[in-house]
Amino acid sequence: MKIFLFLIFLFFSFFNYSQADIKEPGKINSLKCAVGALDAYFELQEYLEKKPKLKGVVYLACDTSSGEYSWTWQSSKNIEKAHTKAFKNCTKHSKKRGTGECFLFSENQNIVWQLSERRMAMFKKTFAKKQNNETTDEDIDFTFDGRWNVKSNDNDFVKYKNQKNNLKYKNREDEIPGRSLFDQEDVTDDYQVHAIYILAADSKDKQFDTKGVIEKIVLRANKHMKKKTKGKELRLDLTKDGRLDVSFLRVDRTKKQIKADDAATYLTGMAVKNGFYHPKKIYTIFYQDKYRDERGQVGQAMLFGEKGNVEIVSGVTYLGHGTQDSWKHHLHEIFHALGFVQLCAPGAVTEKNSRWGKNDHLNYSGDIMSDMGGDANNIDKKNTEYYGHSNKNCPMDLKKSAYLTPTELDPQLLPYLKGCATTRRLSKYSHENSLNCLAKLDF
Repeated sequence: MKIFLFLIFLFFSFFNYSQADIKEPGKINSLKCAVGALDAYFELQEYLEKKPKLKGVVYLACDTSSGEYSWTWQSSKNIEKAHTKAFKNCTKHSKKRGTGECFLFSENQNIVWQLSERRMAMFKKTFAKKQNNETTDEDIDFTFDGRWNVKSNDNDFVKYKNQKNNLKYKNREDEIPGRSLFDQEDVTDDYQVHAIYILAADSKDKQFDTKGVIEKIVLRANKHMKKKTKGKELRLDLTKDGRLDVSFLRVDRTKKQIKADDAATYLTGMAVKNGFYHPKKIYTIFYQDKYRDERGQVGQAMLFGEKGNVEIVSGVTYLGHGTQDSWKHHLHEIFHALGFVQLCAPGAVTEKNSRWGKNDHLNYSGDIMSDMGGDANNIDKKNTEYYGHSNKNCPMDLKKSAYLTPTELDPQLLPYLKGCATTRRLSKYSHENSLNCLAKLDF
């Protein structure tokens, strides 16, 4: 009889749970948000230990595009009241911060938030460390969160070697003189930066590729970089006649649909899907229109290829707010894509409530990698952070990047881990490992 009543209780509990939005578990696959909510979880557990007669819940809101989040925990003798009040307060706070809908993260000691198998394993590892008051100090913990998954065995996947034959214009009007859908024949076999001009499905074509707008942005950025570094610049992918090689891509989402999601990740994923994953190239993407209030972001895609999985990172610049300062945003984002600023840099911004504890910007103004603005746009002026530095604890150095010219005698590629994910904190650089990861893209 007791078992029968228990099963009835479980049935009605599940029925009520699945039908009530107020108790809906979160399914947003963001490790950053889930780890961030652990602060609320442990605060609640500490409180419940002092008040054992109470019950408690945590609600979490997570913005998938930015990774920003907000949470609320609530306790009560009545668990239903705790749910109602926590959901209400979470929604109120989230509206102010723009972090989206609130979902249930935990009830009492039970965490119900859902993640992919890979992220759940990382989450459990972080949970155990926080529970034991240990610090997070493994490079894999400093990988990017959201990625766009691309599978090479999908029917619409285009190999980079087959771009010229397989890529077609979606709109006939897009096919204009001077425009190319594919990466044109290279003039060098060195590592280089390739530009892509992307339009939404409903974008009005402003022809920034054929009118030279993107070329001017990229060349101005290189001129600035050469001046600030006294001789170094990005090695650009050029055509045989010496012009910037800019590829064109119109994606299948509308501007509204792109704005509603993580634009940089989506655009990077679409680029990879269309064959832009050459093992010796890193991509600077120019999206013609606005994306919220952003001027630029980093995009990540995980390519599940014939030779293994490799993360592909690109710099994304949004041109919808005007192109006058776009050279700054392009340079800033391509530096991010190359792996900088590493979190071991002395001036990296501290973010105690974030998953990393820091972010990949500098905490002072005047540098191209600062998050505080400033008109100087220096490139590590004192050589103490990420360019030409002598920080032994920080092996990655932008000055050594193989994508810069002239190239150093001991060049560095991207900061890949053994699993071919990039990280914002690499304890030891292995050129062989990076070569092995990029070799997986050659299929």
